[in-house]
Amino acid sequence: MGGVEDEEPATKRVKLSTEELRGLSNGSSLIEPVSGSSSDLMARPLSSEGDEEVVGSKGVIKRVEFVRIIAKALYSLGYKKSGERLEEESGIPLHSSVVNLFMQQVLDGNWDESVATLKKIGLLDESIVKSASFLILEQKFLELLNAEKVMDALNTLRTEITPLCINGTRVRELSSRVVAPSQFVLVGSHSQDTVRAKSRSKLLEELQKLLPPTVMIPERRLEHLVEQALLLQRDACPFHNSLDKEMSLYTDHQCGRDQIPSQTLQILRDHSDEVWFLQFSHNGKYLASSSNDRSVIIWEVAVLGVLWYLEIVAAARLRRQPKMLTSKFSLSLHHGFKNRSVPARMAGIFRPSVGNPLILFHPKCRICTGVLAGMLSYQVDVNRGVSMKHRLCGHQKSVCSVSWSPDCNELLTCGVEEAVRRWDVSSGECLHIYEKAGVGLVSCGWSPDGKWIFSGVNDKSICMWHLDGRELECWKGQRTLRISDLEITSDGKQIISICKENAILLLDREAKVERYIEEDQTITSFSLSRDNRFLLVNLLNQEIHLWNIEGDLKLVAKYIGHKRARFVIRSCFGGLAQAFIASGSEDSQVYIWHRGSGELIEALPGHSGAVNCVSWNPVNPHMLASASDDRTIRIWGLNELNMKRKDAHSNGIHYCNGGT
Repeated sequence: MGGVEDEEPATKRVKLSTEELRGLSNGSSLIEPVSGSSSDLMARPLSSEGDEEVVGSKGVIKRVEFVRIIAKALYSLGYKKSGERLEEESGIPLHSSVVNLFMQQVLDGNWDESVATLKKIGLLDESIVKSASFLILEQKFLELLNAEKVMDALNTLRTEITPLCINGTRVRELSSRVVAPSQFVLVGSHSQDTVRAKSRSKLLEELQKLLPPTVMIPERRLEHLVEQALLLQRDACPFHNSLDKEMSLYTDHQCGRDQIPSQTLQILRDHSDEVWFLQFSHNGKYLASSSNDRSVIIWEVAVLGVLWYLEIVAAARLRRQPKMLTSKFSLSLHHGFKNRSVPARMAGIFRPSVGNPLILFHPKCRICTGVLAGMLSYQVDVNRGVSMKHRLCGHQKSVCSVSWSPDCNELLTCGVEEAVRRWDVSSGECLHIYEKAGVGLVSCGWSPDGKWIFSGVNDKSICMWHLDGRELECWKGQRTLRISDLEITSDGKQIISICKENAILLLDREAKVERYIEEDQTITSFSLSRDNRFLLVNLLNQEIHLWNIEGDLKLVAKYIGHKRARFVIRSCFGGLAQAFIASGSEDSQVYIWHRGSGELIEALPGHSGAVNCVSWNPVNPHMLASASDDRTIRIWGLNELNMKRKDAHSNGIHYCNGGT
């Protein structure tokens, strides 16, 4: 098999409401009358503000802040009495008396008083005072105009808003609206009072964002902190490959290696020669593989096969009317899949309460006893897996690459410096052959709308074709190599190709701008991330580089460990949110790294020849496929044995954020 440096053509390719003011939306005030001199209204330190007492074992959480944030959350959740009780029992008020007065004045529409109280809060930044005053007076202006008090509104604009000398553009907009006051009717409700109250609460939300958090605690602050903690745990976990909804506040997040597809579930042996390239369809329902045997095989992935997950509810109530089927049954999922029939000999079915999916369970497990309650994930093996749908023949040379249409109904295949063929996936029929006299095509790709195709040519140009075979445009010059990958971004603006041995071209078709990724080593292949932000570049020196191509080109990570000496080895993004990098290797193994940390987390043995290409199912994060010189394709999934038998001391468990 040809190496990368051979003279001969290389053959392997590969979300304040008033309720937050302690229920002030009903117009009543829970604030006690303020008496004494005006200096009594001045904001002073809260009674516990000077207390340096902290909570938590690390000594970093201030008790006052902690209690105030909890109180804020209670009010936000509608637990008014609980919030009041917390303030009373702790002696730590959510807001100072002057801030409470200010908020009430805003909700009551006492605009002049609220502006005066704002200045007594003690804000050091005069620009914040002016900006907040502008918002308040603007609301006053709008409500006066809405009440058809045009002269009063105009007076407010001239004598109160304009002297603030800020936001001139907005002042001019308000001035122009005086001419057409009907445009200022506040929208959103049947009652004017309700409309006004709603707009005032929104005004309070804007003021809250403007004022310092020590004065008014930001909305949903506690939720934000908790979410941040969970996401940090998730992102620090090298094995995280399950849905975020499975994360819990009760324990530190932990994932084990059993979330990584590391077990061979199926070996496909239908190619008669080395398998050079494979790729899952965008919807994850098909897999296409190309080989040195000049054929392409379209494989169908069983939607309810060994690698697809069902949610199973197990509860004692489900045992009352079990219904065991003897032939076939249909299972309806809430994941967008159509009903599918599966062998009944593998399972039984229950009908739970309305709103839940039909329940499937394995006859050998004890889930059906009702001992377990709630939801869990379980792999259902219906002995279907991946099966051949079509064998596509017609290429005169080895097939180096394939490309799925955006709708997954058609497939492009490219022979080595030969022609590109377009196939119907349903029937297996060849719909068109694209070729140019005197030259060979070396790569292929689709436009995002599926109306055009692109191909690299061995004269180093890139061509765009209409589906009917008409050549629409050709970019000549050093645009591609005889051994090349080709990608088109999902907006259709950029064409990406290897243009020199150590350079990748990013060609903007509309702006006609060319950018280049330049490496010190020879580039053998590359892969584009699903979000079009990153490019994974395989190099001759056994390194894989991750480049950020959004904005300025930047090298952000390197992955090492796999072996590459002679052949073109391909890598891919994969897993949940494409958090992993997988690659083939000449030592017959599949390598998997955590994308963020660069940590090598798996080296999967099984093949007996070089692994040329890998592809991760874009819909199922627990399904991976690999193609090898040993003429086989391996389908990798979760280790079901480890999933059923998780040990307390399992070496495969990774504990995040202090777990033991």
